[in-house]
Amino acid sequence: MGIAADTYAELTRKMYEDWEKRFYPKQKELLEKASSGQLAIEQINRVGENMDSSLRAATQSNANNMARFGVDAKQDSNMASRQALSVAGAKNAVREHEKSALWQFSRVPTWACVKK
Repeated sequence: MGIAADTYAELTRKMYEDWEKRFYPKQKELLEKASSGQLAIEQINRVGENMDSSLRAATQSNANNMARFGVDAKQDSNMASRQALSVAGAKNAVREHEKSALWQFSRVPTWACVKK
């Protein structure tokens, strides 16, 4: 073959070897975690921390904005329950996504059922 084809083939082989060394192990790990449910558990654990952090930052920002106008930013009694409800909703969204993803992967493609 020509020089360009040989160079292209060499680059393609190196790119594949790089993918195989660096990306494939992580991809395989994530696929195994996703199929076992471990990935969803990790995400659910992170949701609580992330939501608490975000809600704390939003509350502080609101208090700062209210203080600029000289208004005392009191939290109403429903704020804690709304925050708990938002955390529960986020965790349920992760669970629902995991169920739908597992359902999609567990289905047999229609072309596999066709007899030849």
